[in-house]
Order: sequence, then C-alpha cells, then structure tokens
Amino acid sequence: MALSRWHLAHRGASLIVLTMLAPTLGYAQTTDEADEVRGLDTVFVTAQRKTESAQTAAIAIDTVQPDEIAGVTNPSQLTNLVPAVQFGAAGGSSPLLYVRGVGTFSANPYTDSAVAINYDGVYLARSTSMHGFFYDLERIEVLKGPQGTLYGRNATGGAVNILPAKPVIGEFGGNLTVSGGNYESISAQGGINIPTSENSALRIAGTVYTHDGYLSDDTQSEEGYGFRAQWLYQPSDRFNVRLAGDFFDLGGTGPASVVYGLRNPITGIVTSPGFGRDVGTYDPRTDAIYNAAFVPTAGATNGTIDRRPNIDNQYFGLSAEINADLGFGELTVIPSWRRSELSEAGRGSAFLLLTDEVDEQFSIEARLAGSFGEAVDWLAGVYYFDASTDSDYRIAANIQGGSQALNSDDQSLAGFGRLTFNLTDTFRFVAAGRYTADDKSFVGNATNLLAICTDPGGICPNIRRLPTDFLTADEAMAQIGYIQPFPGAPYIDPTMMSSVIYTATPVVVNETSDTDKFTYRLAVEFEPRPESLLYASYETGYRTGGFSFSTVAPTFEPESIKAYTIGSKNRFFDNRVQFNVEAFIWKYKDQQVAHTAIGAGGGIEFATENIGASTNKGFEVGILALPLENTQLSVDMQYLDASYDEFVYLEPDTSVLAGLPPGTIPPTINCPIAFVPASGQWQVDCSGADAYRSPKWTMNLGLQQTIPLSGSRELVFDVNTHYQSDSMLMFERLDSGIQESYWTTNASLSLALNDNWAVAVFVNNIEDNRPLTNSFFYPFASVVTGTVAPPRTFGGRLSVRF
Repeated sequence: MALSRWHLAHRGASLIVLTMLAPTLGYAQTTDEADEVRGLDTVFVTAQRKTESAQTAAIAIDTVQPDEIAGVTNPSQLTNLVPAVQFGAAGGSSPLLYVRGVGTFSANPYTDSAVAINYDGVYLARSTSMHGFFYDLERIEVLKGPQGTLYGRNATGGAVNILPAKPVIGEFGGNLTVSGGNYESISAQGGINIPTSENSALRIAGTVYTHDGYLSDDTQSEEGYGFRAQWLYQPSDRFNVRLAGDFFDLGGTGPASVVYGLRNPITGIVTSPGFGRDVGTYDPRTDAIYNAAFVPTAGATNGTIDRRPNIDNQYFGLSAEINADLGFGELTVIPSWRRSELSEAGRGSAFLLLTDEVDEQFSIEARLAGSFGEAVDWLAGVYYFDASTDSDYRIAANIQGGSQALNSDDQSLAGFGRLTFNLTDTFRFVAAGRYTADDKSFVGNATNLLAICTDPGGICPNIRRLPTDFLTADEAMAQIGYIQPFPGAPYIDPTMMSSVIYTATPVVVNETSDTDKFTYRLAVEFEPRPESLLYASYETGYRTGGFSFSTVAPTFEPESIKAYTIGSKNRFFDNRVQFNVEAFIWKYKDQQVAHTAIGAGGGIEFATENIGASTNKGFEVGILALPLENTQLSVDMQYLDASYDEFVYLEPDTSVLAGLPPGTIPPTINCPIAFVPASGQWQVDCSGADAYRSPKWTMNLGLQQTIPLSGSRELVFDVNTHYQSDSMLMFERLDSGIQESYWTTNASLSLALNDNWAVAVFVNNIEDNRPLTNSFFYPFASVVTGTVAPPRTFGGRLSVRF
C-alpha cells in the first residue's frame, strides 16, 4: 500500500526526532580518553559552490572517495557505491543514469539527461562524454534531488560532480597503481605533482586499461587510455588561475547484449532460451534463435547480423578556473571547451546502431560570493552554454533499418543567486533562484526501411536482407539491387526475383524552440546541538524539451519537478558514530520517458513521451560507525515508492500492414489498452504503474577491519555488499523486464608494507550474479534482450605513493 504524503512525512520526522535523543544514550569520557580515540574522518565538499563539511551541507549528498573507486573504469560500476543511483547501459558508449527513479533511457542528441554530469566544474551536455575521468580523483559527489538553482536545467534528478586531484604548490609527489586479473584485465593509473616555481605547480595524470569480453562471444570488452594535465599559478593569496586539459580514447565492443527470453507471439508467454546470461549475441546458440524467428511482415526468418560491435571514440577538453579576492567578494570564472568524436557500432539490443557523431560545447560561468557582515551570505552568478551535434546514424536489423542525419544546436543563458540569512548562530534561512532562457534548433532527415512480403502465401524465402554498412537508405537499397520506381514508392527488385518490397517512411525535421524557466529553492537550517543539523527545503527544477525523427512523438515538452525534503545529519559519541536520515517527496509534471516504438510505417523508432504526472517518495538512512578503533561499519539504506500518477499515450496500429482489419494486432505492452477507431491508434494507459529503475529497497553494507602489524605495516580487510529489490527495466513492462532482487558483494585484502607501498588482492561480484542493466523487447523476432552487469572478477593490485 502506497504511503500517503502525511504518513511519509510523519515517519521521516519521527526518525529525525530520534536522532536528537540519541546523544543521551552516549557514555561519558574523560578529556584524555577522548583525545586518544580515533574519530570519523571529515569529508569536505564543494557542491554548494563553497568548501564545507559534508555533514554541515544541508542537502542530500553522497561522496565517493578515491580508495572506493579503485578499479572503476566506467560509470556503470558506481551503482554499488551509492544506493540512490542506478546506472545502466544501452549499447555503445551510452550510460543510463537514474537517481531515485529519475533519469532518461536515451543518450542520443534528441534528449537531455535528467541528471547533470559535471567534470571539474564543467557541465557535460551528453552522457556519452562521461568516460575517461575515473583516475587520480579527489572525490565524486552525488547530489540527490533537483538542483535547479546552482546547477540549473537538466538536473531534475540531481547532479554528479567528478573532481580530479588538483596541483599543490611546493610539494613533489605522486601515486601509481597497477593491477591485473581474470579476463586478461590489465590497468595502470597514477598522477604526479611537480612544483614549477615558488608560486606554481604542474600535475600530470594518466590511465590505461583493457579487459577481454565478459560474454561467450568475446563481446562486452573494454579498453581505453587517457591523460590530463593541470597547471596552477598563484602569485598571491588573493589570486590564482588553474589551466587544465584532458584526452581519452575509448575502445572495445561496449556493453553488447544477450537474449534471455523467447516470447510466444500468440500466448504472450516468455520462456527461457535454454542458456544463461553469459551467452552473447554472436554465439551460435543465439544465432540459431534469430535464424529460426519467423517475421510475418517480411515472410521470412529474422536472420543474424554478422558485423560485430566496436567503439572508437575520442574525447577532448580544455578549461580554466580563475579565482580572485576582490575585497567585497570572491570571484570565480570557469571557461571551458569540450569535444567528443564518436565512431561506434553498438549492439545493445537485437539491432545494430552505427554512429558517426561529433559533439562540441563551450561554456563559461562566473560567480561572485560574499557576505553582508555576519547576517547575510550571498552568491550571484551568470552562465552561458552553447553546444552543437552533427550526427549520422544507421540502424541495421536485417529486415528493417534506416538512416538519420541531423544537426542540433543548443544555447542557454542563465542568471542565478543565493541568499543565506543567518538569523541566529544556529538558525538559517536560504532563498535561491535561477532564471534560464534556452534556444534549441534541430535540422535533419531520416528514412525508415521495412521489408514487406507481397507473396499471397505470406512466405518470401528469397528475401534480400539489409546490409550493415554505413549507408543511406538509397545506398543500402542499391547494394542489394533494389530501385525506387518514383519518389515515395516502395523499393522493389527490378528482376522480380524477390517478392519482398521495402517500404520507405521519410521524416524531415526543421524545428526550433525557445523556452524560459524560473527555478528556485527555499530552505531552513537549524543546529540543535554541536555536530547535529536539521534541514527542510522546497526546490524546483526542469529539463528542456526537444525533437526527434519519430512519427509517434516528433516533439516533446519540458518536464518540471517540485521536491519537498526534510533531513538530519549527526555525529555522536565523540565523533565515532554518524547518523543521517532524510525523507523526500518529488512531484513531477510532464516527465519524459524515452523508448523504442513501432512507427507509422511499421518500423522501429525511438520516441520520447511526456508522462503527465508522477510521484517519487521515500526515505534514506545512512550510518557510519567506529565501534572499535580499527573497525569501521557502514549502512546506507533507501526506501523508494515511485509511481506514475498519469501516463497515457498513443501507439500506432500495425494491423493494416499485416493485411488485417484495423485494431486486430494490439501493441505489446503490459498496461490497459483500447483501440481508438477515430485516430486508428491504440491508447495505452500505464497510470498507477511503478516507475522504471526504481527498486523499493536498496542497501549498501560495509566493513573495514584494520589489523596493525609490526612497524608501519598493517593489513586491511574490506567487504561491501549491495542489495536491491525488484525493479522494472523494460518500457513494455513485460514480466520478463523485471530485474529480480539480488546481492552483489566485493571484497579486498591489502597489505600496507609501509607508508608508501601496498599490495592487495580483490574479488568483485563474489556471487557471480549477472543482473540486467537494461531490457528490450524486439517484436520482429519476438525475443527479449538485455545488457548485463559484469561477472565475478578477481585479481591483484600494487600501489605506490611517493
């Protein structure tokens, strides 16, 4: 039974009140005893554009420290570190990111991300650019909930800040970590800090890694190398400038996919293919399924795709950070330029998506922060952003496919401010706002191809399947010997040897949009005792709308969010126990959901729908404790109740394409449907359904045990386990699209030989589970496919600091 807003708020408030009573349960210590007791470390963050302890930041924030991300090479590996975050993969280099049930399925230029990704203070326009950053880091910050004021648009679910280690003036030192393990995995990463004068320093860092495929056909492999350089110049205490550049090259096959279900098109029952989730798409066992799958519209079997997936992407970035003390305030200016060059053949589902894309962006942000005495702290800023994308896509699925060519441009200008009224030493009121004006343009053309059998018997064994080369629709048809008698006509075989025609559905888009939005935040903060904080806030956010080549939904509107939050952060027992709790309610309007759909021409399209309304509510509890001086325990648990209050959309009817009366073939969707004769479409109503990628329970448990040895040597045992309950991953909401509850446990044992050298052995995913990270239904072959998490991996690591 769903929690009412009042019930949820009451439950959250009860937890917070209990935290205020907890100190009375503590034991008394003498000053000498307290001085000898080791306490929890203080973690500093800059998420609110100022340096502060994570415990005094009145926002929902998790941090990931450098030692926690050892071995992490791509974003999807962060799922096990932050319970509120769900990462997935859609094939190629496209990561999917959700925070508390809010995210986006799509990583293409049509759709902006619902979670803002920021590297070194720079917003990344495309989630495909979130690669090559996970080395020589200072920390990662995960902000949960809309960040509509300080971060602006496209942060309805939250923000992820990836922060590299900075140059340090006057210090020479560095670090290097080398590791190896099963699946022929090898990696090395490190950084070095070099003083270049008495007021400047240079930091250079690099990474290289590779591993073989995790699937039986050697797909799901990855390799990459990259470096970054930063130079810091500080002529005085009142001024400094930091210049930075980075490069990364990503290769391998990418996530790839597996077939894990066969759906009977008549009964709708999904059965197992008879093999596990480690069997890749190019395995002979999977080939046999595709070769046997009969497609009625084509009058032939689906066939297989011979071309293997591959990634050959490059990422470039330049930025600067200028800080100046003007006396009345602190000025920060961050100009940046980034470019991505993508060349991919991604097999994230039952079709191959070929990508040739160039993304380029420029941004500049200027902030000025100060105070009016002790009564008011203030911050004001302006932000400008300009991004462009030039893309060519080819979709190849043997019996259907198409080509797309587009150019999109996105410009945004914003002004923002924040006031903190220090009403007393322990009570504060915060008001913040941001006005954003966005201009978007989208110009492109697409052609969708679909094989149709014209034989009266409905059998066309002499079908000529589409090539998998990077070709336009005309070029693809010419390669298989087909012609188009006149513009708009189906492509035919002039020799009449084949009874299959290819229908062509052209889509031309030339659209612009201008939107503006004011987002704001109101909050109160109260410190009832030292080391305790109570806070409550109301915040709004929005994500921009956009365009696509879909005949189902060629445009979609912006989405907006209203978030109510109440929380408490505490340290007890002489800094040996940390207890944080937060309750939240998020109300959405016009939430965007992207998915594959059957278009007006009968082929597969990619469409984005505005849901209408949804509600996400729940609570999160985090505990960190030092019960013994060398024993650290951690618990982070989240409950999430996310459902769609209103989700109604139209789906094209494909009955006529199959030679049947209208309304005969219903869409494949596990929601109530009704045929609408007036429009010739199906109405789908998924209102009341659970939100995608929203497990009700997620939990992380951790234990770190340190065993001192002789001298400065010590043995450290780390074990962390992640649990999450069932979650729906498939847009069609078939039962086979549910990822059932699972545990994933990682462990390591490290020996610190001295303050500089350490060796370690590790094992990740001890259970050897292969949970789904994405799920698709491919109607032409009636198969259920998905991408899966890595298997059990293990190896050794050598680390040195100097």
